[in-house]
Amino acid sequence: MRLLLFDPSSGASGDMIMASLLDLGADPDAVRKAVEAVGCGLETSREERHHISSTRVRIHAGGKRYRTLAEARSILAAATLAPHALDRALQIMEILASAEGRVHGVSGEEARFHEIGAMDALADIAGSSAALSSLAVDRVVVLPISVGSGTVVAAHGRLPVPAPATLEVLKGSGLLWRGGPVEGELLTPTGAAILAGFADEAAAEYPLIRAGASGYGAGTKDLAIPNLLRTVVGEMAAPKGAGGGHPHHDRVVQLETNVDDVTGEVLGGLLEILMEEGALDVAIVPALMKKGRPASLVKVLARKEEAQRLARIVMKETGSLGVRVFPSLHRFVAEREEREVAFEISGRPFRVRAKVSFLGDEVLRIKAEHDDCRQIARESGLSLREVARRAEEAAWREEE
Repeated sequence: MRLLLFDPSSGASGDMIMASLLDLGADPDAVRKAVEAVGCGLETSREERHHISSTRVRIHAGGKRYRTLAEARSILAAATLAPHALDRALQIMEILASAEGRVHGVSGEEARFHEIGAMDALADIAGSSAALSSLAVDRVVVLPISVGSGTVVAAHGRLPVPAPATLEVLKGSGLLWRGGPVEGELLTPTGAAILAGFADEAAAEYPLIRAGASGYGAGTKDLAIPNLLRTVVGEMAAPKGAGGGHPHHDRVVQLETNVDDVTGEVLGGLLEILMEEGALDVAIVPALMKKGRPASLVKVLARKEEAQRLARIVMKETGSLGVRVFPSLHRFVAEREEREVAFEISGRPFRVRAKVSFLGDEVLRIKAEHDDCRQIARESGLSLREVARRAEEAAWREEE
């Protein structure tokens, strides 16, 4: 597995993330085109910080700004970004808007951007997303982030570090962070949102890898520590004798919306469509809304790269005006595989698919495929429950 590690021990900002990925080997033409596609210019240079050679980027935005999530979406949609880079950039903007909205007690759609509304922030998001796509990694891991300490002067006055919007991004992301090691703001809201949008996993320390390359992205501040963001790409290595009983863990996105004027037939159809389109799980829960109106809460678990597309399906099928996004939820999952099981009914051979879940070498559960069992039940005259029982017993015997 090709792994990308972010090591933000000196913090992170949008320009530092883009610079570190360029230094690591991201496609400079793809990054430049992404920045120019949102109406900005890109300048790169080499700089030395504390005797470490690094890449520095400067965005030339000409003072242009955007104020709302809708404006940012419109700019990105008009840009000539590759599909994966566009989806990721849109997701990062959703994270930022949601965080800004929570700070001011409004929805993400109603949030008004201030510092993060400068066009160079949007260029950082687009350029960083293009850079990540060009590296073709399988998994992104973010190590603990140093956020700084003290206060920072913002549009709303002097604020504590981490700034409120940054803290909201961190709260919703599952990323690990700590104060220090110097005074001042080391992690910006844009930097936090990009890392949250990129991360498949937050790790307390470096995992076991074979490093292939490293990159350093320079920030703008002159600090007592190197103002650099380090990235490392390498191959994931498994220790000898690994296996054990620990579940895998990954990160998923949760989508939610409330609907109070949608029929059960439409909701049932929505569930089927979402699962067919790649959702990991879908639940529709009865709810009670204001004024005692009965409603339904639609909850969807998905991989983050699928979030934007699945949210659009929910809105199209239900007429919902908005879908809440809870990014980078951490979940533990057992290993799963599908096997084919052979068994007999009255001397007649049958084969059925079965899903086997396990932790290391320990089998947790075996479940026969419903559609296969239903067909066999029709052919054999047995009940569906009895066919499933016999198939699963045969599968358990194979495990002994």
